[in-house]
Amino acid sequence: MTDFLTKLIKIDNELNIPRLHQEVCEVKRVCSVLDKKEVPNCQIMKLGPITEQKSAAKKIQVANNLLNSFRQYLSLHYGLWSLPNVQTARIIKEKYNITSAVEVMAGNAAWSKALSMAGVKVYASDNLVWSKTSKTGGNLFYPVENLDASSAITKYQNCDLIICSWAPNFGHADIDLIKVWKKLEHRPKLLFVGEEFGVTNSEEFWQTVSFIEKPELASVNASFLSFDFIEERFFEIDED
Repeated sequence: MTDFLTKLIKIDNELNIPRLHQEVCEVKRVCSVLDKKEVPNCQIMKLGPITEQKSAAKKIQVANNLLNSFRQYLSLHYGLWSLPNVQTARIIKEKYNITSAVEVMAGNAAWSKALSMAGVKVYASDNLVWSKTSKTGGNLFYPVENLDASSAITKYQNCDLIICSWAPNFGHADIDLIKVWKKLEHRPKLLFVGEEFGVTNSEEFWQTVSFIEKPELASVNASFLSFDFIEERFFEIDED
């Protein structure tokens, strides 16, 4: 994946398809923003599939495969699986009346960066175990405190919001987090970012946790439509 952009630009030049060129420019723009340790101002456009020019079917398939690999490239190059944007962060701030937040299992803390750019005071936390073996372990977008999720939400329980993006789809860290959250004296809003019964969170999470559907959440998700085949969205946890 190290030559992902080179291959994408090359196939774009070869095919000369306006829609593909627009999408490649979008990918290049996003990478330029991330290189500065910032996040995009708004959600990026839907990438692929390109269907024009049947005579160039093989090259178009290569282009589509590359576009479908963009999230993987983000993970390998920047340590990001979720791609935050400032507009969504601002909507979270405004709709939920958020002034402070704690991100748990934050990884490189890109959502913390987005929220901070939206004017929220943010505390990012992670146990950092993964960073010891990952090439992107030091690629922080925002300062991260070495705390497990339960310790972090206990320490920062006076915040207005807890956010957890792409919790592991193995183990029970997400369920443990909710159990601790429900015992807090002050209980902030709790939002997860992930894919329902997909690549994030444990099976128990999707089978047993109750979610809230509110106009506020609908507004958040309307600004965060998936850019690829993964149906990523926000989920608000019910307090009951």
